[in-house]
Amino acid sequence: MTTHTLDAPGAVLSYEVLGSGPVLALIGHPMPADGFRPLAERLTGAHTVVLHDPRGTGASTMTDSAQPPDVATLADDLSRVLAAVTSEPADVFGSSGGAITALELAATHPEQMRTVVAHEPPLVEYLADADLHRANGDEVQRLHREQGLLAAMGEFARQNGFPPPPELPGEADQRAMTRMVLGLRSITSHRVGDLPEGRVAVGVGAWSGQATTGRTAAAVAAEHGLPLLTFPGGHGGFHPGQGGDPVAFAAALEEALSRGR
Repeated sequence: MTTHTLDAPGAVLSYEVLGSGPVLALIGHPMPADGFRPLAERLTGAHTVVLHDPRGTGASTMTDSAQPPDVATLADDLSRVLAAVTSEPADVFGSSGGAITALELAATHPEQMRTVVAHEPPLVEYLADADLHRANGDEVQRLHREQGLLAAMGEFARQNGFPPPPELPGEADQRAMTRMVLGLRSITSHRVGDLPEGRVAVGVGAWSGQATTGRTAAAVAAEHGLPLLTFPGGHGGFHPGQGGDPVAFAAALEEALSRGR
């Protein structure tokens, strides 16, 4: 494993390079690189795996941490990281907010990507009940302003059927949670542009069903005419701490990537 930093406008980006073979980037938001390590360990035998902390998370810093996340900026950051690692097109797997980053990279920098798999992008504007999700996000952000991060995250968990956040989250978790809360409008309201034909797929968890991100995955795939691929588990199907199985997930991801080649 080799860790690097890279200057970008308003940020210093941290990324790691592991393994050998064709380049595969694993990207989340607000989850930093650490959440992908169990999955990366199953992929480094066949891939050069790139793990990247989005600005404001993990070891990546930003000048103004109160600035809401911006999809175009996050995709540009990922583009810079990939350009620092390889001059060849790379495979990209994005999860949750990172799936939105991956889709934006495919739309704006198609020359840099070979195959993109966007796993459960939470793009609520694609849903028929988008008004409800906008109102829910506004309520979480109001609580954040008036009562603080834990109150906001408690409401977000209640809205989405997640366990409540720990009473004393660590500093890194607090920064990731803050980036998520700040991005509830700027990230989830994004609309993806034109995508390169035959090189992008959307992933959905087998357990996700009618959960919000299961619905958004299906809606994004339908609107853009993309394959909808089923992956093991739910939203965190690759993360053991979220009930996921990284071994089964890695096998499914390898199969998905092979479809785009």
